[in-house]
Amino acid sequence: MTSSAVPATPSRAPALLRFGWLLPLVTLFVGLGILIITYAFASIPLPKEVPLASSAEVYDRDGELIGTYSDEVRRFLVDTADLPRYLKQAVVASEDRGFFDHNGVSVRGIARAAWANITGGEIRQGGSTITQQYVKNAVLHDDAQTLSRKAKEAILAVKLERRYSKRQILGFYLNTIYLGRSTYGIEAAARSYFDKHASALTLREAAYIVGIIPSPESYQADEHPRIARGRRDQVLRLMEAQGYISANRAERASRGPVKLASGALGRLKHQQAAYFMEWLRREYLYPRYGNRLYTGGLKIHTTLDLDMQQYAEEAISSTLTEPHDPQAALVSMTPSGALRAFVGGTNYTSVKKARGFNYASSLPGRQAGSSFKPFTLLAAIEQGISPRSYFPGSSPTTVTDPACADPDGSFWQPENYGGAAYGTITLDAATTNSVNTVYAQLVAEIGPEALVEKLKRFEFDRTGTGSHRTIEPNCSLALGTLDVTPLEMARAYAAFAGRGVLPEVEPIRYVTDSEDRCLDDFRDSDRRCLEESALDGKRVAGQPAVDVLNETLTHVVEGGTATAAAIGRPVAGKTGTTQDNVDAWFAGYVPQLATVVWMGYPARTGPGGGLQVPQMGFCA
Repeated sequence: MTSSAVPATPSRAPALLRFGWLLPLVTLFVGLGILIITYAFASIPLPKEVPLASSAEVYDRDGELIGTYSDEVRRFLVDTADLPRYLKQAVVASEDRGFFDHNGVSVRGIARAAWANITGGEIRQGGSTITQQYVKNAVLHDDAQTLSRKAKEAILAVKLERRYSKRQILGFYLNTIYLGRSTYGIEAAARSYFDKHASALTLREAAYIVGIIPSPESYQADEHPRIARGRRDQVLRLMEAQGYISANRAERASRGPVKLASGALGRLKHQQAAYFMEWLRREYLYPRYGNRLYTGGLKIHTTLDLDMQQYAEEAISSTLTEPHDPQAALVSMTPSGALRAFVGGTNYTSVKKARGFNYASSLPGRQAGSSFKPFTLLAAIEQGISPRSYFPGSSPTTVTDPACADPDGSFWQPENYGGAAYGTITLDAATTNSVNTVYAQLVAEIGPEALVEKLKRFEFDRTGTGSHRTIEPNCSLALGTLDVTPLEMARAYAAFAGRGVLPEVEPIRYVTDSEDRCLDDFRDSDRRCLEESALDGKRVAGQPAVDVLNETLTHVVEGGTATAAAIGRPVAGKTGTTQDNVDAWFAGYVPQLATVVWMGYPARTGPGGGLQVPQMGFCA
């Protein structure tokens, strides 16, 4: 019996063998793609000096800090060498335990974070090193959770590690990390949460700030006290586990809740010399520096004297003690234009109020009353009229000069305050006692045009500004009917103190950047940053005429309406009240300083819809 053989069917080659030749090609293309991507990302340049946003700091003439310009963001640069060791250890223990071992990217950290996220059932850890976090926040400014962004972050982190030391990178991180409530960097956070410098943070305070890094707004101690305490204590446990602190020290630091400084959280509500700071920002600094004022780390050295500022504020607060008392403003200026004190309202520490109406500088100003008479007197002296000249002081008096006629053509009939009548008196005595009827006759004699020219010389027409105005030749100007601000009056009286030279108002001495390089030298200070001298004033009156004026105005303080301003040395000055006691002024000076004070109620809408200013009853 024979059997027929069935030919064997050849087995099919495995797919791997049939397409195996493609693997090297795929690998080649993948590798080439990775190389291209890596090269593309690596070619993105790292900044030679990473710009760190930092709030401008403002100092007085003696180098004492007045305040900062933080806007919506507060950031300050700090040298990590000045920080407590435990603060830096807390950051490393909590955020990147292998910081001093990896080259910018931690494979262990990524694996550990992945395992924690898988076992926890949610995203709890990100796996980024401190270097990567810094790159993301300060260089890339990109929070997108994409592969390309993560790859770019990793490559730049490695490059950063090759360029800078670990200490420098940790410093970069601590100066840029967001820590809640509009604060960036450890120094700003220390000031905002605990009202102290970062170098003065205790262990428990440092642990709290470090603990809120992952989600600052979620761990605010005032809103979530138990969670905030838990974050602080977790950092302390990590520090203990990694050998940075002992168990006893960790236990002591974890006692009690997180205690923040009273009123430290939130945006800045109060600061020293608030009106000066806002006026300086609005009129000088922001037009010149723009947003750099909030991010450039500028150091602005001003001419303000904080001791004088405090005396000025105390003078106002000790006089106006009731809630419904009027507003007040005060400006002190040297003959060279340097501001020494600047108070723009009774709420002199309120940032909110300072950003509103500034009674020291905001236009249109208020009528100056008799404190404006010295300009008429000066114009008369320059025309050869002596303060010893005699005038009738009756009240009322009729001025028949057509130049002083009322709009309807009738003669002007001014009267003295309270209807007081004087006999024939000298111009000096009329100044001492503020006799309106004498000054009405005086302006008629010199001509209102001459007074207007003198006021223009003192720049009361606001020439060179966006608020230029034409001053009409009206005889009532002699009695102070022109609207002026305390700042304008202080500048004019500083010209009296300077014997006829009108200064430029200059509140700034010099400005430096965050590296202490001088940007601008505004005044002839002892630190000459740039070869630029102080701005020169302009002569607006002859020195002999001003000397006569100054002598006359000393009599006002010695025995006239301003005896309350006597300080035991020669002082010149002039008081002023306006019709119906709406405004009260005093402008006084010594050779080194001029000070102007104004007091009055704000204008408000009356029954007919127009603006009305209430009368100050105690001035009557």
